[in-house]
Order: sequence, then structure tokens, then C-alpha cells
Amino acid sequence: MAIEKINIFTNELAIKWVNQEESFIQNVCLRDACPCAFCVGETDVFGNKYIGEGIQKSDDAYKINKIEYVGHYALQIFWRDHHNSGIYTFELLKKLADG
Repeated sequence: MAIEKINIFTNELAIKWVNQEESFIQNVCLRDACPCAFCVGETDVFGNKYIGEGIQKSDDAYKINKIEYVGHYALQIFWRDHHNSGIYTFELLKKLADG
């Protein structure tokens, strides 16, 4: 699974995959599914789960500044509220698009 092209729109992300399929994902869905440790938590070697207290999300929290590729398997999204630690795998993006 690979991406051919990405377009950032005001309220959604459009992805054209190399197999010519297209996916559209609302920014709200992307941000609320942020896979970073602060947003979804992380587990230590003893099985204890740690999670942040949550980020107060303003309107800027749902606006994309830019996107960068992470290797050949994921995207890092830089949100306008400066949150950028989530790594969205292509598999996760496809799952969010298929809803």
C-alpha cells in the first residue's frame, strides 16, 4: 500500500493510492484518531498504561499545516495548534477512510 498523491483541503484530506483508489478523511476524524502516546496512551513493560490528560482542542486543532512522509509506511501530520507527534500509518489512514 503506497500513496501516489495527497491533497489537503480545508476540512479533509484526500489521498490517491498507487492502485488508483481514492480516500477522503475528515480532519476531525484524523485528529480525534491521533495515534500518539499522549492521545491514546502507552504501556510500560509491566503492563501499566499511561495516558495524557487530554488536549483542549480549539478550531486550530482540526486544521492541517503540513504533512511529511515517515519512511514508506506513514504520514506525520502537523496540526495548526502545534500538535505533531502522531504517526499515521497507511493502514490506519485506509481504515479511517473506510470508516
